[in-house]
Amino acid sequence: MATAFLDLTVLATDTRVRGIGRYLVELATGLERAVGPAPKLALGFLERVDFTGGATWSGDARAAIARVTAAPAIPSLRWSWNERLGLSRALDRLRPALLHQGVPYPTPLRRPRCPRLVTCHDLVPLAFPAEYWRWQSGGATGRRWLDARRYRSADHLIAISRATADDLMTLLGIEARRISVVENGIDLEQWSADAGPNDDAVLARHGLERGSYLAYAGDADWRKNRDGMLAALAQARRADPGKALRLVWAGSLSTDKRTRLIEQARVEGVADAVVLTGFVPDDDLRALYRNALGLLFVSRAEGFGFPVVEGMACGCPVITSNRSSMAELAEGAALLVDPERPAEIARAIVRLCESEALCRELSQAGRARAATFSLERQAAGTLAVYQALIAGRTP
Repeated sequence: MATAFLDLTVLATDTRVRGIGRYLVELATGLERAVGPAPKLALGFLERVDFTGGATWSGDARAAIARVTAAPAIPSLRWSWNERLGLSRALDRLRPALLHQGVPYPTPLRRPRCPRLVTCHDLVPLAFPAEYWRWQSGGATGRRWLDARRYRSADHLIAISRATADDLMTLLGIEARRISVVENGIDLEQWSADAGPNDDAVLARHGLERGSYLAYAGDADWRKNRDGMLAALAQARRADPGKALRLVWAGSLSTDKRTRLIEQARVEGVADAVVLTGFVPDDDLRALYRNALGLLFVSRAEGFGFPVVEGMACGCPVITSNRSSMAELAEGAALLVDPERPAEIARAIVRLCESEALCRELSQAGRARAATFSLERQAAGTLAVYQALIAGRTP
C-alpha cells in the first residue's frame, strides 16, 4: 500500500502556537479521520529529521502531535537546517509515495525521489515589500528569489484560499495547473457556540463580563493592523461612552511588540481598555469568542485567517476586512470594513453595540458559514490531491 507522509517536524519550533501550527494539527487530525480503519492510502507523520538523514515517524497522528509538541521548542534555524540537509536522505530510506510539507521552508538540498507537495499559506511579504523586505534577508531581489525557489521547486502546491492561489499566479507566475485550492478546516465539534463548563471561570479570570468586549486573537505586526484596531476602539468608545467597551487581545507577543502596543493604546487614550491575555489555550479562546460582543479581525492581508472561521463557529459576530481572504471567508456572514479606515471600523463596532438584532443575525449567519469549513472537507480535498499525484495525474 502506498504511504503519503505529512511533515510535522516544524511543530518542534514555536510555530506550534501559530497559524501554521494550527493548520498542521487540524490537517493531520482530519486526514486520520478521513482514511478510516480500512484505508486505501496509508499515512505517515514525520516527527523528527536530523541532518544525517535519521528520522522518526508514526502512523498515529494524535500520538505524533503529542510527542512533538510536548518537547521543549527548538530554534527554527536548527530545525530548518536539519530538514534541508537530512530530509532527502530520510526519504530515500522511508520510500514514501509522496511527501507533503505544510510549510514552504526549508527546501531540501536534493530533490526527493517522490512527489513533493507544498502548502502556500500566503505571500504577504511579496505583496507588501516596503513593510517586510530587509537588506539582511537579501532585500527585494533576495526575497523574491527565495520564494520563487520554495514554490517552483515543488511538484505541486496547495493554496489555502483562492486569494493565496491568485497571489501565487500574479506575484510568482506559477501556472494554475500546478495549484490546488484546499481551504483550511476546523474541528466543528470543538469550535461551537454551545456554552462550555468553564466559560464563567475564563471570564472571571480576565475580569470580563459577557458582551462587554471585542475579542482578537493573533500577533501585532504591521499586517495585523494594530494601529487600525486601537484607533477604531478609541473612536467607538467616544461614540458610545456608556458602553465602556474593551478589546481582549489573545496571543503570545514579543516584549517589543507588547511594549509598542501598550504605548500606542496610551496615545489613543484606550490603555485601560485593552486586555492582554498572552497565549491562551483553545478552550479559553472558545470561551472568549462565545461571550464577546464581537470578533475584531481587520488585517491588511491574510492567507486564510483562522480566527474569522473559528469566531463564526462559536457564534461570535465578526467584523473583518473587505480584502484578501477575509472577504472570501466571510461571504455575507460578517461586517466587512476597509482596514485602512479606522472610522469605518469604528462604525461597525458601534452597530454591534446598538443592535442586538444585528448581533443575532450575524451569529446565525456565521455559524452556517463556518459549517462549510469542516476538517472533513479539508481532508477530502487534500487526499484527492495526494491520490492524483501518486497516480501521476494533475490534481
